[in-house]
Amino acid sequence: MQTERIFYVMNIISWIVFLGYCIKAGAIALVSILSLFGNSNATENLYMGIDLSSLFEFNTIHFSLLVLLLVIITSLKAYVFYLLIIIFKIINFDKPFNSSIVSLVFKISYISLSVGLIGILANSYMTWLRFKVFFTQIDIDTSAYIFMAGVIFIVATLFNRANEIQSENELTI
Repeated sequence: MQTERIFYVMNIISWIVFLGYCIKAGAIALVSILSLFGNSNATENLYMGIDLSSLFEFNTIHFSLLVLLLVIITSLKAYVFYLLIIIFKIINFDKPFNSSIVSLVFKISYISLSVGLIGILANSYMTWLRFKVFFTQIDIDTSAYIFMAGVIFIVATLFNRANEIQSENELTI
């Protein structure tokens, strides 16, 4: 009974985080599109104090690529929480190990690894760009996602083995 309450609370928190990341990705994408097609002043406050106006004036292609990386990273983070919401929706406490849960947990692991790797790429790109032009440093802290991907992959492997054992036990009479 207590576990179900914890899962319910975690589901609500997952929804809140998912919606937050969706809003962040949408806001960054919308403001950057507005800045590309008319209002270049929008780059001064791209999202919550991010000022990329000097980068925009330097080169719109670099501006667009950096914003694209930000949107991709934020969207992938939102997708991780969306997959978690799906897990909360389909989990059955009587038989928690099934193939759909296992595949979703593996998918979360792969997406988390993608967030970490794209984050490393974005940080390297920003470091390179900062030698060319000064702009507000953006905190893309995705290094924890690589470690998280490894841990989730181990959990997914254990879930997969538990699913196999559960299936064998169902076949045994």
